[in-house]
Amino acid sequence: MKRFMIMAAALLMTAAPAGVFAQIPKDALRLGTPGIGVGARAIGMGGAYTGVASDFSALYWNPAGLAQALHGEFSVGLNYSNIGNTSTYFGTDERYSVNATNLNSLGLVYPLPVRQGSAVIAFGFDRQSSFQDGLSFNGFNPNSSVIQTYARHGDFEPVDITGNLAYQLYLADTTKGGRWNSPITGRLTQLGKILESGGLNNWSVGGAIDVGKNLSLGITLTYLSGAYRYDHTYSEKDLNGYYRNIPLATYQTFYSLTLNDYVADDIAGWNAKFGLMYRIPDLFRLGLTVKTPTAFNIHETFGTPESSPASALLGSGGAIATTTFDPGEGSNQYDINTPWVFGAGASLILRDLVLSADVEYTDWTQLEFARASTDILSNNEQIKQMFVGTTTLRGGAEYDIHQIGVRLRGGYMYIPSPIRGDPTSFDQKYVTAGLGILLGGSTMVDLAYAHGMWNTSVDGYTDPNGVIVPPQVSEKLLTNNFFLTLTHRF
Repeated sequence: MKRFMIMAAALLMTAAPAGVFAQIPKDALRLGTPGIGVGARAIGMGGAYTGVASDFSALYWNPAGLAQALHGEFSVGLNYSNIGNTSTYFGTDERYSVNATNLNSLGLVYPLPVRQGSAVIAFGFDRQSSFQDGLSFNGFNPNSSVIQTYARHGDFEPVDITGNLAYQLYLADTTKGGRWNSPITGRLTQLGKILESGGLNNWSVGGAIDVGKNLSLGITLTYLSGAYRYDHTYSEKDLNGYYRNIPLATYQTFYSLTLNDYVADDIAGWNAKFGLMYRIPDLFRLGLTVKTPTAFNIHETFGTPESSPASALLGSGGAIATTTFDPGEGSNQYDINTPWVFGAGASLILRDLVLSADVEYTDWTQLEFARASTDILSNNEQIKQMFVGTTTLRGGAEYDIHQIGVRLRGGYMYIPSPIRGDPTSFDQKYVTAGLGILLGGSTMVDLAYAHGMWNTSVDGYTDPNGVIVPPQVSEKLLTNNFFLTLTHRF
């Protein structure tokens, strides 16, 4: 998910003094949105695992399912992902691709000796979500320039213009009447690249206990830690020479502008998940889950990389020179609280065939910033207007070929966009497939593949009145995720 508007990072960082940075609702949404899941078996079944949850990944899906464990279990899992992004900007298509390999899970399940029923504890690590993403765009914009967001031609200049990027780079000057003289208003080739990295990790402890015949309750307590990095490069170039004969401040002419900036977050948080599972042995399982809000604390730094301050290429008297401006670095600290999440799932066992289905509801209007400045807290009202509740649907199947120790799996996930008014093409859809191979009677190798597809868009920069300037960068995303989990029971 893109952090926010393609030019907003540069705009907000350079237009504000160091130590001040503008968060928007999508910053909170990024942390509240989980990935597609944990464990190759669960992913192969389309993530429809709330009513299955019979291995270590139950800590993530439904802790009450841990009560089904009859033996100790150790598991380790890997994930490889590829994200392909095709952007369209003023009719020009450009493709960008990002790859990542991560440890998906590492865990231990241990049944406790009890006189009747079941009591099981589990410990482990899993990669909840990855922020790996990228975008590159390129197009000719006849209508606007990011320079106007700093110094709109004809507007009254602010009292303090010492930190104004357009002024410092000699792209705008002031008149005797105290208004901006800023003639660069469009007809430019605009290029940009965004690279996002990092992710969220869960460190969990949990357990389950039978409280009645075939009825179990469970809980998972999770500490979350992670990091997020956003690197942004943006350029405007007068490739057609439109401004070569139009003098700017100090009678110079314009060739190009380059902006570079970054945002780096250190993230910590915690939550709890409660689960219930009712079982009719060898026939049916019903699972219910409730996850508490995740309380995140964010420490954020932002600025311009030391080697890449904002710069403009200007000409004067036949000579061409580069001017630079570094607005400095700053930091913020604030909290984000995600919504409650309610889930339900069921599985039906028909001899060698398991059919499963899940539903999960999240009211995204409950997402909120906390312990923050007044400017950041003002996002909470926007969140209530901008977001809606969503219902995620998952379905899957598994067929066990006992004769050769192989299990075949398939599934589908549908994750609606939480942004009000988004078209259905913005909803995430995943088709999954999986394979389980039994080795030596006590070791299982599970493989899974998930192919995701959806569209999205990134807004343009904002004008001095805070209004988003079109056009948008349209994006088509295709993702390919591969999972491998090795499980040994003892």
